[in-house]
Amino acid sequence: MMHPLKSIQSYLIRHRISLATLLTLIVLWQMVAYVSPKDPASGTFLVPPWESIFGSALKGLSDYWKINFLAPVPSTGGEQTYLGAFLAVVYHSALSIMRLVLGLVLGAIAGVVLGLLISLSSTLKRLIAFPLHLLRMCPLLAMVPLFQFWFGTELIGSIIFIAYGVGVIYLVGTLNAVANVPRRYVEYAATLGVSKFVTYSRVILPAILPELFSSVFITLGLAWTAVIGAEYVGVENGLGRMIIWAEFFSQTDRMALITLFILLFASISFIISRKVSAYVLRWMPTQYDYNN
Repeated sequence: MMHPLKSIQSYLIRHRISLATLLTLIVLWQMVAYVSPKDPASGTFLVPPWESIFGSALKGLSDYWKINFLAPVPSTGGEQTYLGAFLAVVYHSALSIMRLVLGLVLGAIAGVVLGLLISLSSTLKRLIAFPLHLLRMCPLLAMVPLFQFWFGTELIGSIIFIAYGVGVIYLVGTLNAVANVPRRYVEYAATLGVSKFVTYSRVILPAILPELFSSVFITLGLAWTAVIGAEYVGVENGLGRMIIWAEFFSQTDRMALITLFILLFASISFIISRKVSAYVLRWMPTQYDYNN
């Protein structure tokens, strides 16, 4: 087993260009923050410096802690604390992640199952092609108010909205993946006399898994956009709601900090999905190294 220090050193060497780019962006942000003006109305930084983001803004996130437990509640006269900020971030992040996971799973299951059912019939596939194209063209965020009117602004409405956004992508991805399965796979199964159900479950489904996992990376970004959009417009908690609270008072440093948390969680979700993809598809030879 490689020594931890050597592992870190090896990681830094492999990713030195990416790390250098990230460091450059951090420095450039700070330089722009020093020369950018303040908002004349609120006096806040248009581009907040890092010391403001991880100083007063971080502590100020305790304003979003509304439960009188473990830490004071500033909205009822309590003081701002870093513990309250930590609890607020954990609470609202957990709600956003829960919505994302439930919507993503529901949308993936619905999209894949519906795609497999449609692929069973060429006539049904032709009938649904045009409506499916219309669904893909609908701006997702523009439909947030409509979904909230139909299903409400609480948990169910946001989950259904996220599931719709990712489900359409999975449906299209499944139809394309089934169409790309080599015909000889199905013909070999037919020569063995297996049923269509067995052919789909034992031949087609494993064959389309690599292409379906490529849809995961597309839908993850879309799902994060959907969950933040749903919270931004109507839901009363979550990371999106934290941003709109900060926007209401022109607190750009808090908005930047919350955005960093969203980027962190989104990056972690991408890493997890890559690990899961590498494990599930470990039987398939590939030129990509999912461990890097």
